[in-house]
Amino acid sequence: MSRIATAVVVIALCMAAMAAAARVLSFGLADLSAEARTARKTLAPFLDDPMVGTLARARLLELDAGASDEARRERARNLLTRAPLSGGAWLAYAQAGFDTDEPMAKVERALLMSALVGRNEGWLMARRAAFAIPLWPQLSAAARRSIVDDLLGGWAGATGADREALVTIVYLSPDQTKTEMREALLRAGAAGETIIVEIGLTPAARER
Repeated sequence: MSRIATAVVVIALCMAAMAAAARVLSFGLADLSAEARTARKTLAPFLDDPMVGTLARARLLELDAGASDEARRERARNLLTRAPLSGGAWLAYAQAGFDTDEPMAKVERALLMSALVGRNEGWLMARRAAFAIPLWPQLSAAARRSIVDDLLGGWAGATGADREALVTIVYLSPDQTKTEMREALLRAGAAGETIIVEIGLTPAARER
């Protein structure tokens, strides 16, 4: 009897895990197709979801081009209050702080908190890097290391759009930023060398 009960529990756990994975996948597909014009309709089914609701709200905030910078900052603050352990919420707060001319030290703290609590979320790592790379000259050594870690952890799993955004951002970066990023990635070994080639940080790419 105990074996049957154990089997039932295992089956139930497996089904719950499959349902959770399906929900995350469903949100991921919606996130890929979300754009400013249709974001609220696309993400509406996920806004109150206990698993991905915070991610959906952070994404909606990111895509809401119609809101004022002050409104976005207030909404980011409210989102962070609801989900202080969400890397996406901290990134939204960093972005809103930058848009409203908050001191760079405050923006950087939010960025580092996003990296701390959202350390292994590949999609978030790519977007965090995309936001932070243009700030490279103004960031501390710790924040720069965080950008490199985000590239190392997020590049492989980044979507086509996220990859294209990163390549464009790197291409438009000052030469000094490119040089320092390249040196930091070289210190990371083979994984860093791969990103250097694919993202366009090779010396030849910089000369074109």
